[in-house]
Amino acid sequence: MNDTAGQHRLFNHELKIRIISAVILGVAVLYMTWAGGRTFELLWAVAAILILFEFMKMSGEHVRFSAKAASFVMLLLSIGSWMIGDFVTALLLAVSTIIVLLFWELLLSRSAWSPLGFVYAVLPFFAMTQLRGEGTDGILLIFLLFGCVWGADVFAYFAGRTFGGPKLAPRISPKKTWSGFLGSIAGALFISWLVLYFSGNNGGIGFFLLMLVLCVVSQIGDLVESVIKRKFGVKDSGSIIPGHGGVLDRVDGLVVAGVTLWIILLWIDNGQTTYSGNESASLSSVFFSNFLR
Repeated sequence: MNDTAGQHRLFNHELKIRIISAVILGVAVLYMTWAGGRTFELLWAVAAILILFEFMKMSGEHVRFSAKAASFVMLLLSIGSWMIGDFVTALLLAVSTIIVLLFWELLLSRSAWSPLGFVYAVLPFFAMTQLRGEGTDGILLIFLLFGCVWGADVFAYFAGRTFGGPKLAPRISPKKTWSGFLGSIAGALFISWLVLYFSGNNGGIGFFLLMLVLCVVSQIGDLVESVIKRKFGVKDSGSIIPGHGGVLDRVDGLVVAGVTLWIILLWIDNGQTTYSGNESASLSSVFFSNFLR
């Protein structure tokens, strides 16, 4: 009885810390998203640097110091080029870095951890900043992405704890259940619909199918990070966020969903976005014209 009561108190304490951290972080991120411009770019620049730092710290001796140093230098150069508006140079730097790191690691260590860490860091920065763009339409696009992924995470957490049941992927993440996965779908669709409703817009079946896709890939992103952590033998990617672990622990699903949305909109755009000047903001227009009515 005492053990059960103690575990219950510990759970309530950890949940309280988790909620407080989530609220504080969420408000800050929403404000910086609303502000846009350099503020939003700096948010994701810092996130990218912390993601790479946590990934390389987790990797330990699996990645050579020279590859880690090169990853950080090229990440900063890629981010810097993007922030001054030289999108082509930023993309070329990122792609060339991934290729060089891949061959370097395969030849020297027969692994590909350093290019994976670089991808984890640089692509979300490109994706999130271009999705936000400079216009006000980008605010709704990012809020919808947040609503989808955060709704999925919250509903999955409480559905899993409430209903339990069969495990989703016991060898990868023992705590995840099918009830939690179904809860994530319900949460993603419901919260994204709420965001859309209060914005005064309407979405058709294409919108909800897109949110479903983003929900599923966000859960896959969560599982992928679990695989990486199990490989490196760590519980959390870091400890910077009380109750949540590291930055990568908190954004593992969001970054994958964000990059997926970015790629989908670029594909629909069919090359019309030229990565010059403020035309990067056109992706929000692509979203509005294809998924809202």
